[in-house]
Amino acid sequence: MADGKNHRGDTGKLLTQEQEALLALYLQKLDAHYEELKAADAIQVEIETQHLKKILHK
Repeated sequence: MADGKNHRGDTGKLLTQEQEALLALYLQKLDAHYEELKAADAIQVEIETQHLKKILHK
């Protein structure tokens, strides 16, 4: 690559600043999504627990 866009350059970085910013934003969104999934799972477990308690107390 003669233009040097795919080389590390002097700083040793693999990504440009823009790419790093996009990666950071992507990771933030991914973390938020993961936290939402964990919360939804906890709610589902609570719903199922309450349902089973109702069945057992009949």
